[in-house]
Amino acid sequence: MTAISIAGNLAGDPELRFTPNGKACATFTIISSKSTKKPDGTWENTDVTPWSIKCWNKLAENVCDSLKKGMGVIIQGTAVWESWDDKNTGEKKGRMTVTAFNVGVDLKRHIVNVVDVRRNGEGDIEVDPWSAPTWKKEPEVPESFPF
Repeated sequence: MTAISIAGNLAGDPELRFTPNGKACATFTIISSKSTKKPDGTWENTDVTPWSIKCWNKLAENVCDSLKKGMGVIIQGTAVWESWDDKNTGEKKGRMTVTAFNVGVDLKRHIVNVVDVRRNGEGDIEVDPWSAPTWKKEPEVPESFPF
């Protein structure tokens, strides 16, 4: 398998499903592109590529609880070619799918408040009270200060 990293934006909200034995699976699509400045000074997205992403277990549940359409994300995972026969036409179809083992929010575009969570056996979230950040935002210094 090939390990890859991809940065892009979510094309839609992640969808969460469960296998018959209760294993969580999230699926979503991200769009990666390259921004190119045109001679007139405007920007154009080129090399636009959709990526089908899936992830499993706690990662899948956390992705669905945290991410929404349009958010910038960074994915690390393994890429595999999936193929199937179309039910209506019988035609062979396929796509590259990335099974993510890490999903992160792109901090160029977002600020994130991190909360450590545990899940009980039913999938309910239990927030870890000891995980709250201990830092506080520094007060802004007025411009009249001499330093």
